[in-house]
Amino acid sequence: MRSIALFPCSYTDGAMIIGELSTALRLKVYTDEMLFADISERFGVPKKTLRRMIFGTARTVNGNAFEKEIFVDLARRSLAAQRRLFSGRQMFYGLHTSLLDPTLFRVLKVLIRDDEERRVQRAMRQEGVARALAAAFVRQHDQKASAWTQFLFGKDAYDCSLYDVVLSCGNKEVIEVTGQIVLHYQDIESWFSHFQKDSPDAEADTSYLGGGRGEGQRVAPTCGV
Repeated sequence: MRSIALFPCSYTDGAMIIGELSTALRLKVYTDEMLFADISERFGVPKKTLRRMIFGTARTVNGNAFEKEIFVDLARRSLAAQRRLFSGRQMFYGLHTSLLDPTLFRVLKVLIRDDEERRVQRAMRQEGVARALAAAFVRQHDQKASAWTQFLFGKDAYDCSLYDVVLSCGNKEVIEVTGQIVLHYQDIESWFSHFQKDSPDAEADTSYLGGGRGEGQRVAPTCGV
């Protein structure tokens, strides 16, 4: 069974889409905060420290972000343990989705994005702030997200090569975007089920995934659909 990993692009309809997807596909939602809670319980590290060390700016000694690497490794270990404990399909949501290795997790990686103007307008409505401050909120999130993916992959957060499916909200309704993700999900599930019938080694095979990130290959992303 395949899970879905949704990378957050702030001030989009991501939260509403998560609700629709988790209901439509009966996926259990797992977030950054849930990961922090699991790490804190397992290793005794305060959640506040985890937020700062994992997603904050890396401290370096002679160019090596040694402290951040340690905490990121804790996150990877906790995700691996969580996978062993829970065998059902899940909806992963948050920056931690970048840590999901497709050679270990059968996961469809999705980015939902929108143009900056729409995001700024949405931030103004949600936060009740003026345009300049709303634009600053959007930039701050994008900088945080890209600092994270640059640390892991040397790529910006919204680089299409990091995802299997990239969808632009535009004027689409939440239900339409959700429907597109469901179709991608069902297509790959159908393909994998067919492949599994034909190959006794299908479960260990990751050739249906595409791209050069050292995590197996990934399917070609659908950018900006």
